[in-house]
Amino acid sequence: MKFKNNVVDFPSPLSQKKKKYIMIRDEVERILAQYAQDQDDLWAVALASGRFSSMTLAKIEGSDKAIEFFRNCLETQNKSRLASNPTDIS
Repeated sequence: MKFKNNVVDFPSPLSQKKKKYIMIRDEVERILAQYAQDQDDLWAVALASGRFSSMTLAKIEGSDKAIEFFRNCLETQNKSRLASNPTDIS
């Protein structure tokens, strides 16, 4: 919270929602990475989580938006350091 000219600047609901989504994303990725390591099967965990995600997003948002989301994820991954080392899931 910041003060400007004696006015309290509260966080916007949008920024709070974004922080919540980032926190959830990071926690789920940590859990999945740990599970993949425990099971010694990254491929199976990726398939299972991808299946859950794709089916759920298609129900909630529709197929077109779900596919758009996955394309965005793939573009982000291709731009990241993971593109050079696909076994690094940290």
